[in-house]
Amino acid sequence: MSKIHTIVNDLRNGLGAIRLRSDVKKVTLMFSRKSDNAGARYFLRENLPRIQYNNPTIQIEVKKVKEPGVSPELTVEFANNEIKKIPCSRTQSSEICKQFLSVTTEGSASA
Repeated sequence: MSKIHTIVNDLRNGLGAIRLRSDVKKVTLMFSRKSDNAGARYFLRENLPRIQYNNPTIQIEVKKVKEPGVSPELTVEFANNEIKKIPCSRTQSSEICKQFLSVTTEGSASA
């Protein structure tokens, strides 16, 4: 298998490789490079590329803050201007992704 085929296969499969609700407008990941934010960093490297590949119309923003002590957070903005925040402090990337998917997939639509 070629390297490109392996990369594309990884983007199409695995945690985060799913189509999100159509009303998801923007996703913002904020974390500090100097604090205990390993889960957020791994989410950025492992899960966010899959989410972006499978949802090319959603705006994704990453804010790496230089000041220490900033709590990592994943913010999801919806078309109706609703905002959901997912705290990422001392949380593994797989758990961050599961919380994100529970908020943004079809079965999670607000009543």
